[in-house]
Amino acid sequence: MVLQRIKELIAAQAIPANGHITSGGWTFEEGSGYDVVVESGAEAVLILADSINIEDVNIDVAKGATLRILNLVQHHSAMNIAIGVAEDAQCLMTQVVVSSSDSRVVASLMERGARFELGGVFVLTDDDQASVTVDVNHIASDCQSHTSVKGVAVGKSHGSFSGLVYVAPDAQRTDSVQSSRNVTMGDAHIETLPQLEIYADDVKCSHGATVGQMDSDAILYMRQRGLSLADAKRLQIEGFVDDVVLHSVIAGSEEALAELLAEKLNRL
Repeated sequence: MVLQRIKELIAAQAIPANGHITSGGWTFEEGSGYDVVVESGAEAVLILADSINIEDVNIDVAKGATLRILNLVQHHSAMNIAIGVAEDAQCLMTQVVVSSSDSRVVASLMERGARFELGGVFVLTDDDQASVTVDVNHIASDCQSHTSVKGVAVGKSHGSFSGLVYVAPDAQRTDSVQSSRNVTMGDAHIETLPQLEIYADDVKCSHGATVGQMDSDAILYMRQRGLSLADAKRLQIEGFVDDVVLHSVIAGSEEALAELLAEKLNRL
């Protein structure tokens, strides 16, 4: 089981009822507090999965702390994650979605020097319906954010990505990048809506979105070398999404995450 393997990898312990965590590996269990505080200077790793009923999670990353979050969505669920990042703190996140779901991440960079990064992927098959929202609020000056989400939809599935980067008037010298890249097959459909809302003058912000079909020339090339059509399509999609898991925020989790995606892609 992928989730259990990664828990063992980081020696995850249950978040206490008061929600305060220090350095180490952590996970939510029944009875955990869903208002989490990463204490100042800590280096923590958090697994946030929908294996238990979690709908709303609030996380504060205190001054100088680093929080790495792996968010796994394997069941039909709805989850809202609100993250506040303080001075010189950072929150780094990998999100993997392989089922019908609604997930929303709102990260607020509250104090100078805060940083937020999210690399995500959703893979939908059959009649899956999923939406992914990632909003980043730049409240203070000299903060950085980078959001990159890839989507794959096949069969009759439907996916959507929405992302807002908000830059407040006092958030000068903001550095923000937002990217949404997607591939569809068959009757599947993906909608993408990246947005910028900027009220400061001295900023560096960019966003981009693409939705396209698979590379037919590459598929033909692989078929000429003996691969079946299904294998050729699966290999192309694996190449498209694998960089997300290869850059997972939890070192050593790459193989387990790749297996999770491969299992989903076997249903192509």
